[in-house]
Amino acid sequence: MEDGKNISLWRFLDKVVDNMKSGRLADVFRIVSFYGNESFGPHNHLRIEINYVKKGKCIMEMGNECVTFDEGETMVVLPNAIHKFTAGPKGTTLIQLEFLPELMQGFGMDLFEENEGEGEFNLFSSQHTLIKIVSSNSIYSVIRHIINELDNKRVYHKHLVVMLYAELMLIIYRHMKENILPLYNNESLKDAVIYIRRNYTHDISQAQIAESAGISDRYLRMLFKKHFGINPLDFLTQIRINKSIELLKNTDMSIKEIGYKCGFNSPQYFCKVFKEKTGISPRDIKKL
Repeated sequence: MEDGKNISLWRFLDKVVDNMKSGRLADVFRIVSFYGNESFGPHNHLRIEINYVKKGKCIMEMGNECVTFDEGETMVVLPNAIHKFTAGPKGTTLIQLEFLPELMQGFGMDLFEENEGEGEFNLFSSQHTLIKIVSSNSIYSVIRHIINELDNKRVYHKHLVVMLYAELMLIIYRHMKENILPLYNNESLKDAVIYIRRNYTHDISQAQIAESAGISDRYLRMLFKKHFGINPLDFLTQIRINKSIELLKNTDMSIKEIGYKCGFNSPQYFCKVFKEKTGISPRDIKKL
């Protein structure tokens, strides 16, 4: 029995569904394939966009930042963020889910609250308009479940989808808390990342990165593996690749110049690493 303070889960889910202004549980829910080098955008929208890379590689551009995504990784794009998607040379298959933030507001979650309390951290803000999640099997499972429910529309599917959305956002929150928040709370990790971002154009070593943060090589590797899933030098390489994509797309600099500018010691090595990480050559990016 309800007394005004307590409410059954069933009634709560009813309320969340009924209070949605748009009445839509999702604007986009599909598995979609793109041809090699096919692009979409730039554009923006009011929806939260979540894409799981089911097959291939791709690049997401947002402002001056270019981020590569591999098979098995997830991208989260926040509302109103201008972004452009480009598929890898062998094509890309995405599992896409797009929905309005009002769904989360039904759970009392204000994703874009700017008034943070002391010691709190705003997970969704202008600082994090594009989120990359490397280990995302749980996200894949939830997205597939949501899409199946929306496709089949079995009895009570709306209630189940609302609960799955809550699970999905909590998984993303957990990722952010465990992997992004440490950059604000762990001074050693923050110092190491700042050093890499400031010095990626130079020939820097793991020992130099560790020294800049005042920690040992071993502890440095442990921090990066725990919070980013990769070692410090792989993180450095990713920063260099993302910057080189930006320069390839937006400047008239030669591939050789860009390679050296982004910290690679030879054009041949730059092209080799670039293709390993993106699935496409720097020359092909120039052609695009």
